[in-house]
This record gives sequence, structure tokens and C-alpha cells, in this order.
Amino acid sequence: MKSIFLTFCLVATTIIACGQNYSDTKITFGLSGGSNFSTFSIKAPNQLYVEPNLAYPFSIGFNADITFNDYFSIRPSIFYQGKGSTVNEQTTIYNVADIYKLHYLEIPVDFIGHIPLNDEGTNIFLGGGPFISVGLNGTREKTINDVKTKENLTFGSNGDFKAVDLGLTTVLGFQTASGTAVSINIDFGFSNILQNSDLNIGATSAKTGTFYLSLGQSF
Repeated sequence: MKSIFLTFCLVATTIIACGQNYSDTKITFGLSGGSNFSTFSIKAPNQLYVEPNLAYPFSIGFNADITFNDYFSIRPSIFYQGKGSTVNEQTTIYNVADIYKLHYLEIPVDFIGHIPLNDEGTNIFLGGGPFISVGLNGTREKTINDVKTKENLTFGSNGDFKAVDLGLTTVLGFQTASGTAVSINIDFGFSNILQNSDLNIGATSAKTGTFYLSLGQSF
């Protein structure tokens, strides 16, 4: 995990260094956070009885926006990112509902196009790029026929889920001249995150998908 983090720090540092070679480049920093709507894409033997639904974690983080001109910027970020899903399984014998809440340290790098709305910095922006997420901790809230339990989840080779999730992130937003921004973000996980867990439904694959609304401020 340390080597992955250092690699992305190196990438971000390189992007910033390259940006400083352009006289018109401006670097601003910002904070953002918001509510997440997250689910799993699941493959399981009894797919007919399995229904993944939304879970509601949150995200909060820090970004550096490297603006090359009025129309293009690169935005590396680091987030405490919530992912997860509610997984329901219904049969004639039992009814199971599990709520998975997984917390990651996520590093996305977005390549963003801007549509200026005035000369003062107000703009609409749209972009996307890769992300890497490193698992931190998680919980599972289980309900079997109205009996509820809760347990902690772990990441890594001996854990419930793999330590790393890779994917693509997209963003669409509006930013004011004062630096306040609201955005819609979607993460598409490409990795099968299952390690030693089958989500109690015999699942062979689970991939993350996260939609989140974010409010941010640049300085």
C-alpha cells in the first residue's frame, strides 16, 4: 500500500512540475465532500435471488487543480471515500439483507474541460480519469429473518476484500468565480474486490459503482 501511495504522489508531483513550465498555468487547492450513493455489480450462482441495492456512505477530500488555460485543467485528488452496497437475497426459506459500508483512501486524477461563462472564472466543467482506491476498513450489517448483527470487515490477502480497487471516475459540475463548486461524480470500479468473502451468497465477483454529489471550495 505504501508503494502505491508513493507512486501516485510522484505522479501528482510530476504533473505539478510540468504545469509550472507553462507561464499561464495556475494551481489552486480545494476541499470537497458530499453524500454517496453506492452499489455493487455482482455475479453469483443464484443470481435470480440476489438483488443489490444502494448503500449511503460519504466522501471528503482535498484536490489540486492545475489550470493550463481557461479551457483545460488536471485535477489530482485524495479522498476518504465511502463505497458499498445493500445486498438482498430472498428464498422460500429465508430473507437476508446485508449492508456493506467500505471505506477507502482514493486517489483520482481527472482531466477536465471547462466552458467559461464569464471573464471572472465562472464555468461549467466536465472530465474524467483513472482512480486507485486502497481499502481502510468496513462493516457489514446483517439481517436474517429480522435478526440483526454487525461485524467489522478487513482488506488484504487474509481479509474479506482485496486491498486495491481500480477504475474510472467522471465529473460534471459548476464553479463560481469565488471558487465554490457543486458537482456530480460517478466512479466505475473495474476490479473484482472479493478476496475471502462471497458476500454470503456464493458471489464470484463484485465490482463497485459510486454516484456522489459533492460541494467544494477552492482557495
